[in-house]
Amino acid sequence: MSGVDPTGIPTASCPNCGDMWMNVPVMFDPDTYEIAAWGLEAKCFSCDTPITSPCPIDHPDGTMDI
Repeated sequence: MSGVDPTGIPTASCPNCGDMWMNVPVMFDPDTYEIAAWGLEAKCFSCDTPITSPCPIDHPDGTMDI
């Protein structure tokens, strides 16, 4: 990455390589085995660039379902 630090800007794809696969810490609900929460400090799966994972409120169109 060319000296740019993309952390703190939620994104759904890597600003370095464009990949959409991320390594994100998650917590699973032990009853349903569904994702119950996730961390924001992520890394690109392909190039290991540190990124901030998005959540629904970060969507660019400003809408989210609650």
